[in-house]
Amino acid sequence: MSSSHHFRSSTQNSQNPKDIRGGEKKVMKKSLSAIVSLAMAFSMFSSVALGATSADFKDLNDLDAATKAKFDAMISAGIFDGVSEDTFGLKDKMNRAQFAKVAALIFGLKVDTSLKTSSFSDVKTEADDPANGYALPYIEALKAAGLTDGYAPGQYNPAGEVTKQELATFLVRGLGWEDQVKSDVGVSDKTVSDWAKGYVALAIEKKILTSGEDGTFGGTSAATRDLLVTAAYEAQQAWKNENKPAKASVAEAKATGAKQVTVTFNRDVDTAKAKLTLKKGTNETSVASVKFADDKKSAVITTDSRLSAGTYSVTLSGLEASEIEKATAEFTAQDETVSKIEFVNANDTIAQAKKVIVKVKATNQYGENATFAAGAYTVNAGDTNPTLKKNDAGELLLQMDTASDDSLRPNQSIIPVYIYHNDTRIQVTKNFKLGNEPFVSKLEVGSIVYPAGKDAITTKGETARADLLQYDQYGNLLAFDADQLKADVSFNVAPYTDSLEVEPGDSNNDDIGDLKFSLKENIDKAGDYTVNVYSQAGTATVALKLNSTKVATKVEFGEYNNVIANGDKDAYIPIVAYDASGNKLSVEDLTSEENLDRIELNVNGGATNGGLMTSGEHKGKLKISNITASSGSIITVSAMIATPNANSYQNKQFTVQDARVPERFKVTTEPAKKIVPGAESKFEIEVYDQYDKELKEIKNVNKNGDVSESGDVYAISVTASTYTEGTGDIRIQDNALNLIKTGELKGNIETFTKEGKFVSYSNTTKNASFTFAITKNGVEQTKITREIEVLGTDADLTYSVDTVPALFNAIDSSSVYSATYGSGTLSDTEQENATLSKLAREVKLVATDAGGNKVALPNTITSINAGDQTVARTGLANGKGYVIGNKKGSTTVIVGYTTNEGTSETKTVNIEVKDEAIKSAKISAKSSKEGFNDGDNVFTLAEIKVTDNYGKDFEKVDAMKYNYLFGVVFSVTNVEGNGVSNSDVTVDQYGKLTIKNPNVKGFDLTASTPTGLSASTAFTR
Repeated sequence: MSSSHHFRSSTQNSQNPKDIRGGEKKVMKKSLSAIVSLAMAFSMFSSVALGATSADFKDLNDLDAATKAKFDAMISAGIFDGVSEDTFGLKDKMNRAQFAKVAALIFGLKVDTSLKTSSFSDVKTEADDPANGYALPYIEALKAAGLTDGYAPGQYNPAGEVTKQELATFLVRGLGWEDQVKSDVGVSDKTVSDWAKGYVALAIEKKILTSGEDGTFGGTSAATRDLLVTAAYEAQQAWKNENKPAKASVAEAKATGAKQVTVTFNRDVDTAKAKLTLKKGTNETSVASVKFADDKKSAVITTDSRLSAGTYSVTLSGLEASEIEKATAEFTAQDETVSKIEFVNANDTIAQAKKVIVKVKATNQYGENATFAAGAYTVNAGDTNPTLKKNDAGELLLQMDTASDDSLRPNQSIIPVYIYHNDTRIQVTKNFKLGNEPFVSKLEVGSIVYPAGKDAITTKGETARADLLQYDQYGNLLAFDADQLKADVSFNVAPYTDSLEVEPGDSNNDDIGDLKFSLKENIDKAGDYTVNVYSQAGTATVALKLNSTKVATKVEFGEYNNVIANGDKDAYIPIVAYDASGNKLSVEDLTSEENLDRIELNVNGGATNGGLMTSGEHKGKLKISNITASSGSIITVSAMIATPNANSYQNKQFTVQDARVPERFKVTTEPAKKIVPGAESKFEIEVYDQYDKELKEIKNVNKNGDVSESGDVYAISVTASTYTEGTGDIRIQDNALNLIKTGELKGNIETFTKEGKFVSYSNTTKNASFTFAITKNGVEQTKITREIEVLGTDADLTYSVDTVPALFNAIDSSSVYSATYGSGTLSDTEQENATLSKLAREVKLVATDAGGNKVALPNTITSINAGDQTVARTGLANGKGYVIGNKKGSTTVIVGYTTNEGTSETKTVNIEVKDEAIKSAKISAKSSKEGFNDGDNVFTLAEIKVTDNYGKDFEKVDAMKYNYLFGVVFSVTNVEGNGVSNSDVTVDQYGKLTIKNPNVKGFDLTASTPTGLSASTAFTR
């Protein structure tokens, strides 16, 4: 007999019973052996399901969702049931007999139900004690496990109440926390007996139990059933949290639907990182969705197609390797099959009509609607022209014409219907009586079907639909009739919104009426709406969810991590906007057409409003252009939204700072400290201003902090202190290929701040020293010096081959082909040649001296060969070695070279070739460019650089030639000039610039990739 059916009142006993106080050491020694059983029991809580839930009991209806979930876990695990079929007994007290059963189940104890005699004198069989006798085997199980010694010598007191402090003590001990109980520290609560205060304190600390609203625990009061349920659940969670494995494992994977796999983990996983891959054999199975449970301990994979018979595997990835113990679990799936077919409506009468629709349910082995198409079934229904269709819910709709055959007579004729599944021959038959003409007797609205992957209507033009189910007097569906539907059905929406359109019809052509919901315009406030539908048969309601399309209702300026200085051409101020729910809008949402119309931006004070940037690296920022304000003056910007549902305003002031001047150098690429004659050593030096921003142009600045030709003269000087004209001494070669000994740079210094190199010659013998200085009116302000030592043939060097990053399988890949770029063609032959292709990599020889210093080497590679030509091919040109990928795989490359001593040596390097398709991983461009002409190519003019997913850079002309792999496209905005428009400047797919109006003075160019990357350049002239 169930524990939930036995209750007996007894006098409250505040004393400590023997099974809590007496024999404590013995009890705890024995109880430790029960912890393993506890682990097993707790692990079963979430997997055992006996069918019952909190929904089966009327006194649990008002529980909040969180509490209801706890009850569901305990009820479905079979730990608790109701006091009757529809009543749980939420506030009923639990006696010691009932507690014994629950405890035995919680701790997974072995119960001998054949026992007829108890070791306690007051525990009887059901025959002798109908109220509590059922508990005899459970009480003995507790005693055998060492979890009870009884209430008094030889007695258990089965009818006695269990107090809250006894419950706390039992759970603390059962969970193995006895050693954490501090005898001298406990709750300061007069309602708790002294002996129990430590246990109660720990139970509260572990959040298994809580004090009441008045702050007291009520230790001597009787524990009610609701308290025991929640305490048992919290004990389960506490145990799991304290004992969860350090590493995640896939504990189980199994098919739980025709297109569904349920994956269980041994602990919670980071769902933001975790990924699941489903394979059958070695072939990956296409997955429609992966939904992780709220507790992050399981996931449901929904596949695009039905699972088929065979072995599948599920692999967990995305986490760090050190976080995963067992990444894969296998399971065996079966082909979907039909287990039964049944008519949904029990009524055996159908109406006389041209279209009679009867619902049929075909169930598969998982208990869900079978996914087979309607054509997988055969139907016979006499001369009624029967057809089967399938609705969105997966049910079969049997449509018959019972009106055209004159031999069919209402209330007399019988129509036999026979349906079977073609493969399994599972069948259903039923003899229907023909009734009268149909009329609507009941109205229902089905579940709303939102756009794929969404749970709301979000944007203008987006639609959702719900079946409008009209039932006839026999309980069958009425077929769609446009005239009848529009005449008989009306509806309203609460709260009212004129943005929502509701249209009755048959939008999915399934002969069942439906309601189509659509937004006539975007809304700025999300909400839940109730659609009330009325007809002659009654009323139905459906809840519709509308989301705002990330419409801005609040706008403000973001943090500007720079200054506006006199002489700046422009500045870009971040704009931050929020929707009605307080969610911050993404840059994409911020720059939507609707928000561009809503947000008003203004600029005042010696500058021009360049508007909200809608593309490029400054997308989502307010452009302040044509800055003429002098140092110390104020530029004010404001942002405003003014609509019926939103009113937001913010302004911000910027004090214009002194013009930018050079202040320091930053060496981003250090040159080699030593060099072998004939070698080059690359370096890169950047210049930073007083605001710690990289400086690309140096201007004269007067005493007021404004740019002025008559102001202080700033410059960068370069001095080669060891250079003698006409000798083989080391020189500097900058990016513009100008060889200089010494010089002074003003104005645009981009050439200087790009990669340069120290160049030596075969006859170079003298060490070199170079000084880079920032000067003001000819006076040095700061400097850096780099020295480079020339090594002779007697230098002891250690050679190696630099690591070669992964290669693309360029030769074998079908994505590499002959491609047109402008007026030229990039041949596949060139692209597959190791010495010519930008898909290849240089194999670089490196060396260090005895002190570990890097040494610059000349090009002395004499040979290069791949160990496996099917994986990679090699090439040699001008003393340099190259390698290009052929097919996916790994191999080694052997490199022959001449040392500084003149000897020949070889080294090997590992090569890996991948077949991952090439795509853009990064794109960059000049931030600004002065000067442009019709016919220029923006790939070179804007210095476009695309970096692929293998880390290879494609710059300027190469970016143009190989653009067929990256798909960079260009857009033009903010065209400036007298009487011009954005259409006056165009750029074709090859980067050719067309200027249609000679008045064009400037424009913004944005280069965008299919991978969502972009870079922009502001052109002026």
